[in-house]
Amino acid sequence: MKNAGNVFLLGASGMGMAPLAIYLQGSGLSVEAYDDHFCEPLRKMMQDEGIQVLHEPNPIETPDYVIRSSAIGEEHELVRPWISKEIPVVRRGDFLSNLLKDKKVIAVVGSHGKTTTTGMLVWSLKKLGFDFSYLVGGRFTQDQFKPGEWSSSPWVVVEVDESDGSIEGFNPEITVALNGDWDHVDQYSDPDAFLQTLGDLFARTRERIIIPNEDKFISLLDSLKSKTESTRINPLSNPALFMQFSERAVQATIQSLGLDSDSLDFRQFPGMERRHSILWENENSLVLEDYAHHPTEIQALLSWRQELISDARLRVVFQPHRYTRTKALAQEFADELSTADDLYLVPTYSAFEKFSNEGAVESIIGHLPPRHRDQTKVYGNFPDLRSELFSTQNQGDKKEQILFVGAGNIDKWAHAFASTCKHPDDKHLGFADYLSTRISSECLLLPEEGLASKTTMQVGGKARWYAEPANVEDLRNLVDATNLFEIQRVMLGRGSNLIIPDDGFAGLVIRLKGSFWSEISFRSDEGMVVGAGARLKEICRLACKHQLQGFEFLEGIPGTLGGALRMNAGAMGWETFDLVEWVTFLMPDGQIRKISRSDMEVAYRFCKEASEGIALRAKLNADGKADHQVIREAIDKLSQKRRMSQPREASSGCVFRNPGELPAGKLIEEAGLKGEREGHAVVSDIHANFIVNEGGASAEDVIALVKKMRNRVKESNGVVLEPEIGLMGKDWHEFLS
Repeated sequence: MKNAGNVFLLGASGMGMAPLAIYLQGSGLSVEAYDDHFCEPLRKMMQDEGIQVLHEPNPIETPDYVIRSSAIGEEHELVRPWISKEIPVVRRGDFLSNLLKDKKVIAVVGSHGKTTTTGMLVWSLKKLGFDFSYLVGGRFTQDQFKPGEWSSSPWVVVEVDESDGSIEGFNPEITVALNGDWDHVDQYSDPDAFLQTLGDLFARTRERIIIPNEDKFISLLDSLKSKTESTRINPLSNPALFMQFSERAVQATIQSLGLDSDSLDFRQFPGMERRHSILWENENSLVLEDYAHHPTEIQALLSWRQELISDARLRVVFQPHRYTRTKALAQEFADELSTADDLYLVPTYSAFEKFSNEGAVESIIGHLPPRHRDQTKVYGNFPDLRSELFSTQNQGDKKEQILFVGAGNIDKWAHAFASTCKHPDDKHLGFADYLSTRISSECLLLPEEGLASKTTMQVGGKARWYAEPANVEDLRNLVDATNLFEIQRVMLGRGSNLIIPDDGFAGLVIRLKGSFWSEISFRSDEGMVVGAGARLKEICRLACKHQLQGFEFLEGIPGTLGGALRMNAGAMGWETFDLVEWVTFLMPDGQIRKISRSDMEVAYRFCKEASEGIALRAKLNADGKADHQVIREAIDKLSQKRRMSQPREASSGCVFRNPGELPAGKLIEEAGLKGEREGHAVVSDIHANFIVNEGGASAEDVIALVKKMRNRVKESNGVVLEPEIGLMGKDWHEFLS
């Protein structure tokens, strides 16, 4: 592309976009990349290449081009601002075809099998010492090669995607067509429409066309009357031999380059992730995942597995990919899936399509033969599927093959099930095994971690698991893992307003700690965007430095923004949500949502959205501007008031909520409880609504004292106080009733 120095990629973690980012960075461009769902290890791979991986869709440099994934439409909220600034916004495929128009492109095309064949071709050419660039739509097994690489060579190997029509912009030197099955029915109205698109590509191919020796391709070439040389690969009568067909296609491509492929041993090809990947195996069972999402692919996969272990029980878990494909090919899916001994279905993965009842996975069930139709169920969550698979596992003497099939997010379930098989008697070990390949190397995950030192009260036991995610994707994977393995989780800020029980917490404790989470950026509109891990005291300090009013009360609250949002923390008459314009949350469904303050349900010491989701960042607005010294004096005045009215010893803050307009501290003091103690936990002489730890107190001491205070106030004043501080993993009413 002309005059492209800086590019910004939207939706950069997809397997079309990530290789492009790596290629462009290698070519000398400055690349910034954003995705709301970055995946490991792609995120780190891009970062290691020097790409600016962003957690907000705001590039540091003004881009010359914005490149969008096809999943992000022209009207998307992330796209419109760039169009208004008259900065070109280009689809990934269109940008790539334009970028490579002066290159010698080897295009691998077809409805399926492209990633494996392209990866095999890349591996082969590297083995032969050929100089070339490449972009592959998948990861090599164990990341033996990057999915994209730039070279100054004129030759580029590209997996060309037909799904969005951008195939029409390519003018290859060599085209390798693997098949012409009807797919992407939203783009191609019938099988002939896709074949016509391939025919148009053949007509633009300069040097050689490599096709299956099938009537429809031969007729297509004949109709073109093209003078471009062609090579016909004899198809294999057995669909189980699909890998041999890929080898033949690669050999034909190598020969067209004038190279000799005799030295290649294709058995050494490492393969591609999510393609025929065995995740676990013992003498009785194996668990395999595969990306097959078209009936022809499923036929090949199941035929291969049935021939490989002919007497094994074949159990298939299938997740359809896209509603349009499922609707159009439901009968074909049913025909191929019915060859399995047992079939389990997962709801259709929508990609970017809107829900369609006709494309829902249930549409396949009606086309199944009676034996399967009566037994096949749809599983909406992993624990239910896991229970079913385990309860019917290893029935009889046959070995069993459990295949997780689909191109959506079924890989999470596949890996979770494999980890469960490795550790069937300990879900916590399975949890750790699952996360070992899904969190970044910077993510801290510790077993049996002490929590007392991480709270302001300094009491309590250990967490079964303790984590400090390094980024949003780490956090998302940690949350996913707790859902998959049914492990309880809680968020921990600075540990104020919280008691840890002496027996600790039997699940995962997550703490947003580190520079990624504590970032504070100032905006020209008298506001700031603040990470959930930022300390309230630091927010106050920086607001003062920038002459922003309204943040002064935060100085006396010993917590982080995330915790303050969860409980709408306040002091001296102000509350956290007095400052909030919007908050971005990681929601229970794994999506990130930006929610305006006006759309949130907020009350005294409560925020519904912050309780259901996990706050990531928030926009905080100032109450005007003032001289730095004026703000500093206000902070000092509040600080002095706090020091005079609150104890300095270790505490968790106010123990009880104020019952209406009546201060809880006054009620406790009138009940004669100042100085009351249980062990080393004491009711403060300065403020009766505080319990302080004199040193060596236990959680049991604190809980006993809370109960005593509540009972005494009820006896003397008839008022029932409710705790304001939390009790991790427990309900106060278990102890106070």
